[in-house]
Amino acid sequence: MKSALAVLFLLPAAVSSASPPAVASVGRDLVISRSVPGRVVAVASDVRIDAPVAGDVVIWGGAATFGPGGSVAGNLVVFGGEIHPVPGHPLPVAGTVSTPGTLLHLYLAEMRRAPWDVTSPNALSPLFWGLRLLALAAWLVVAVALLYFFSSPLSRAAHRAESDWAGALTAGALGVLTIFLAAAATLTLLPSALGVPIALALGAAAVAAKIFGMGALFLLVGQKILATFSPSRRPVALALGFAVLGGISLLPVAGAIVWSAASIAAVGIAFVSRFGAPRFRVALPA
Repeated sequence: MKSALAVLFLLPAAVSSASPPAVASVGRDLVISRSVPGRVVAVASDVRIDAPVAGDVVIWGGAATFGPGGSVAGNLVVFGGEIHPVPGHPLPVAGTVSTPGTLLHLYLAEMRRAPWDVTSPNALSPLFWGLRLLALAAWLVVAVALLYFFSSPLSRAAHRAESDWAGALTAGALGVLTIFLAAAATLTLLPSALGVPIALALGAAAVAAKIFGMGALFLLVGQKILATFSPSRRPVALALGFAVLGGISLLPVAGAIVWSAASIAAVGIAFVSRFGAPRFRVALPA
């Protein structure tokens, strides 16, 4: 926790100590109405650029919108959001434009809802239902593959979560926060050519932690319902736990809350169990 808070407080300080001066915002939308001689850095904020910016613009977890008088003389890095130029005009950026996909945006959206959520206004269309069923099938395939290739690590992770639920939830919340802040600091303090790959690697680690942790969570829920931890019953337990959590996630309000808590716990399960690595190693005589 202390390390995460240290990053949070040092990030604006590191940016503001750069030369020329920079503008930074954390958690609040930013409007650039006057010329900025240095960088613009925004974390979990949308930025509207209505004046020239002499340096780079780095946005983590937000969108960049250009007004008629807005321009960027340096590079534009937008991670987890969209870029909106003035309609009918080219993008006024002199440097490179880096948009490393919407990995964080998709990850945070997935943390809030299940992939087969049916709250979309197009929920009655056959295409929508096909995509939901495809996402549901993909989750099941991934969970079964984890059980097939990593049965013992998945079981150890489930056992660790059962013995320390509070630790898993705490580790999940701190893990997501730490990855978020570390990627934001990387994009802010390092050149784009180096910062973007590192941020993508951190995002990939967060996604991998959730996928593995959800598999362990499915297994744990099923084993608790079946009241057995027999290795031969793990496939049935995994399918049952998946069906239970998937069914709950379809509920209008409680479903989103349960899935968010499960996602945070899943990340914590992966980190606390070290992806199911054995807690003790026995040295065998040579």
